Amino acid sequence: IVVYNDAMYGAEVHHFGAGASGLDTVTFPDTDIAALAAGHGCEALTVRGPEDLHAVKEWLSAGPVRPMVLDAKITSDGGSWWLHEAFGH
Repeated sequence: IVVYNDAMYGAEVHHFGAGASGLDTVTFPDTDIAALAAGHGCEALTVRGPEDLHAVKEWLSAGPVRPMVLDAKITSDGGSWWLHEAFGH
C-alpha cells in the first residue's frame, strides 16, 4: 500500500489557495503514517527517495506475511500542470 503523503489534501489546496479562507483547513502537520501502519500490524516504511526502497525488496524476497505500507513523503511544491491549468495557480 503506497500513501502519497504531501501533508495536505492535494487538489483542495488549489480550490482554496487563491481564496481568502487560506489553507488551514486543507493542510496538516506531517504525520508518521508508517508508525500508524506498524501499530496496526503492518510492515511499514517511510520513503523519502529511491535509496529507501531496499526494505521493499527484502520484504518481497522473504515472502510477505503481512501487508506493507509505504509512507511516501512527496513534495508539496509545484503541483501538476493540469491543476495549474484548471485553477489558474
